[in-house]
Formats: sequence, C-alpha cells, structure tokens
Amino acid sequence: MTARQQIQNRVGKLRSFLLHGSSAQRIVRHGSSYILEVSDDRVDGLRFASICAEAAAARRNQELERASGLLRHSLTLWRGSAIQDVDSPALRADVTRWEEARLRAVEDLVDINFARGKQLEMISGLHAWVTVYPYHEGLHCRLAEALYRATRTAESLAVLRGLQTRLGDELGIRPTPAVTQLERHILGEGEENLADDPRPVRMDRQATEALRQALTETTKALAILAAALT
Repeated sequence: MTARQQIQNRVGKLRSFLLHGSSAQRIVRHGSSYILEVSDDRVDGLRFASICAEAAAARRNQELERASGLLRHSLTLWRGSAIQDVDSPALRADVTRWEEARLRAVEDLVDINFARGKQLEMISGLHAWVTVYPYHEGLHCRLAEALYRATRTAESLAVLRGLQTRLGDELGIRPTPAVTQLERHILGEGEENLADDPRPVRMDRQATEALRQALTETTKALAILAAALT
C-alpha cells in the first residue's frame, strides 16, 4: 500500500468518525489538501471567546452575577493547555494568545466576585489558580486577602511568604510593593486594616510585564537545559 493510499484510508476513517451522528463537521478535499469544516459552536476556543465577550458586556451593564456565571462556564471549556501535546513554532503565538485570554478570564472572575463580596467563595478556586500561575502576584494577593477575611491569618501570610520565596529563589526578583503592602496590612502594620479596605490589590502593569518576561526567559533556559541532558 502506498503512502497516498494510507493517508486516504486514514482520512476516510476520520471522516466517518466525525460524521457519525452529526453533520456539523466534515473533512473535504481542497486541491491536494484536506480541510476540516466545523461550526463555531463545536470549537471550544471560539465558544470560550464568545462567552467571555458576553461576560464583558454583562459586567459593563453591572450584571455581575450573570458575568460571574458566564466566566465560570467559559473556564470549564479548558482541559489542559491551549494546544495539548503539540509543539509547533508556527502555533506558539496562538498558544500564548489563548493562554493570556484564559488568564484574563480568571482575573476578571476574581475581580467580579470580590466586588460582589464573595471573597470566601473564591478561596478554593484561588488555591487551584495559584498552582497554575505560581508567579502571579495578583492572584496570590487575592488568595491571601480572602484567607485573611476568613480569619485564617497564618495561611494568608504563608501564601505571601511562599510567593516571595519562590520569586527570589526561582526568578531572582523581588515582589512588587503590592505584596509587601498587603503583608503589612495583615500584620496590622499598615495605615488601615485590610478588613475595612475593600479596594482590590492590583499589580502594576509594568511590573507584571517584567515578571512575565522573566518567566518566559527562565522557561526557555530550562527547555535548552533539558534538551542538552537528553
């Protein structure tokens, strides 16, 4: 059997699988290539973008509960990374774009629920997200604040100090003032008590970009080292 015949057989099997019980997706021949035709509602990425846009509109209209529900739903569409187990230089920019969109959805969901006074309900989710984003100061600050409001002061301080240690040991950088300021608030050393201060703790944009750049460079260095050791 020739390579052409093998490809045709495999495409035929894939076409049959996709058409089984649904006409919303199909593989068609286009010149010497094959194209997968699929409706937008069958693509998780497009559904995610559409739901996030709907959530943003709801937030602008002060429909915070609806916006929160939409964002929660959008995040359930994620299972693993944007392009799982595919290492393609041509797709890396798209992977970054989708991962940034997911991070924005997480940040927006946290902001909305803090604005609704639902900090305690966010503790479980924040624990999971700081594992996914171990260098994200904003999410760590939100988790520390939620724990503090739940009278779990020791855990709150442990989150911030663990972040500071990680940034120093793994990236060789200091945390932004927002982190140290929050720590002082929790310790009662600030000018006002955190429990009476509803303002969210946000990272400076320039500091955020610097942190992301440092993380990117560290990831590249680790990949080069891993390749050299194999």
